[in-house]
Amino acid sequence: MQVSDFLGKKVLDKNAMEIGKVSDVDLMPKEGVINGITISTGELWIRNKSFEVKPENIAQIGDYVVLNLEESEIEKIVEDEEEETPKKRVTLTKID
Repeated sequence: MQVSDFLGKKVLDKNAMEIGKVSDVDLMPKEGVINGITISTGELWIRNKSFEVKPENIAQIGDYVVLNLEESEIEKIVEDEEEETPKKRVTLTKID
């Protein structure tokens, strides 16, 4: 699967509630390892917030990215990230 396949993919929590879409992928290209994915909630869940989840929080990737987290756990991640210093990111975009 290519990185561009992740971008825009819908993300569900462990109870199959849609929480957003994949907006960025943090990876180590030489190793071919994904360190995390950034999820943008848009207006679905928490007003236009973005947060990152680590690979251990991803239960399944297919038509959707399914997390092994519940809504309360996701809210905690969002709160913790808002308190942290902003990270520098490189944004990947899909080119058709």
